[in-house]
Amino acid sequence: MPPKSRCSTLVERVHFKRMKTMKKLKGSKFAIVLFVSLIAISGFIISRNYEFAKKSGPQPVLAVSTQNDTPPTEERISDTVKQALENATNTTSIAPLRKFPYPFDAMLAISSDIDYATVEKFETYHQFLNTLEQTTHGPGVGLDIGDSAWFYVVNDSLINLDKEGHKVAYSMSYFQGLNPNFHKDADKIIKYYKEGWIDSLHSFGDFSRNDRSIQFTRDLAVAAWKAMNDSGFKPKVWINHGSESNVQNFGAYNPKNLFKYQAGDDPKSPYYHTDLTTDNGIRYVWNSIGMSQFSYDNPLFPIKLRDGRQVWGFHRYTHDVVNGKYDWTWETHELHRQITKERLEQLVQERKFSIVAQHLGKESAEFPFNPIDIQALQLLKAYQDQGKVLVARTSRLLDYARAQKFVGYFSVQLEGKTFININSIKDSVLASTTPTMDDIRGLTFYVDDPDKTFLLLNLTYIPKEQLQRNGPDGSSKKSIEVKWYMPDNVDYSKPPKKVTQ
Repeated sequence: MPPKSRCSTLVERVHFKRMKTMKKLKGSKFAIVLFVSLIAISGFIISRNYEFAKKSGPQPVLAVSTQNDTPPTEERISDTVKQALENATNTTSIAPLRKFPYPFDAMLAISSDIDYATVEKFETYHQFLNTLEQTTHGPGVGLDIGDSAWFYVVNDSLINLDKEGHKVAYSMSYFQGLNPNFHKDADKIIKYYKEGWIDSLHSFGDFSRNDRSIQFTRDLAVAAWKAMNDSGFKPKVWINHGSESNVQNFGAYNPKNLFKYQAGDDPKSPYYHTDLTTDNGIRYVWNSIGMSQFSYDNPLFPIKLRDGRQVWGFHRYTHDVVNGKYDWTWETHELHRQITKERLEQLVQERKFSIVAQHLGKESAEFPFNPIDIQALQLLKAYQDQGKVLVARTSRLLDYARAQKFVGYFSVQLEGKTFININSIKDSVLASTTPTMDDIRGLTFYVDDPDKTFLLLNLTYIPKEQLQRNGPDGSSKKSIEVKWYMPDNVDYSKPPKKVTQ
């Protein structure tokens, strides 16, 4: 006869004790109360031992109802929902896109060119811009502001970069001079790219020369891209730099104006490189054309290069026009003229994008901002804290502008629930692609009931921790969105803290 299970044995013991006690208390007015109590105790013991048995060996799988409105991340899409989404033709009528991530009504980036910045200056001003640390100039503003970098510096200017009298060769650069075998500040540039303080390439380098000699060659571009592929430093944003000696520039070539020097996209030129550049991830290009316009419905515009390739150009605000003349404002001591309450208010009211060009490291002082410029940055932070203007590094703003304009998705309604499947970025310039999570961050859909709406990416449920369900905004509409990036205010200029055992 097989042995009895532990569960059965315990039940019998409880039952025996219960009957024995009842005999002793028969006729007592407490008998009923005690009887009920013993039943509860026996039920508890059975439950506990059932849990023990469940952990001790395989148990039957019970069919349960799945009525939870938020599916677990591992749940597969049902055949019914999948078929409905695959057959869907509806998009905007069920779930139109909000222009900006909730609750913001505008987006702004400060796009900085790295001219004359030393590593020391770079770390000092980014500590103030990106962190909330207490600095010698007050608490940091903690904004998502990226910067640019370059590989080579052969500028022959004799100006001093800092109070120590360092010359231009001391500028932060991946290589020393034109020597790709000497990695000068490579480790710092790679580190700050990975941490988000650098997100753009200010062309391959500073080739500006007073003697107007041409120092750039295609071999330098090849060496740079090899280093980029080896290190993982591969920004998607290209920003042209400098004078006519910078023949690596591209995107605005015109034989009839000052941009006739640009040769980076000319396959017949010894300075050609855009086959490497675009194949290695550059998708957004500032082509040297400055703008006095502060904001745009969308900052992107297509550029067809001379080698037949296409990239996205983007507009940057660089100057004002005063009495018919250019008044350049892209210097650090002019920041308060660029970012004003009037401009921010207009940006929010018109619901637009703005990319503000700057040279954050160009001043000779270690800390580039005057008190009035700090006030402008604090004003910008206040607009973000109030949910009005989302401040994003240049690459993130451009990625969002592209996704918001070209995202492909279908939506269906089944049994009182809404399902939205994001399946493509239908890019007319870079070709349609299958998006990743980072490609769609911030996308926000207006829906009637966010709690009964589910977002999918390529027919896979987006995890609930990556979603944000929003109440009514200024238009009285509710929404659901793919969460924007979490704030990162870590001071990466400080050595990492040692972990003690």
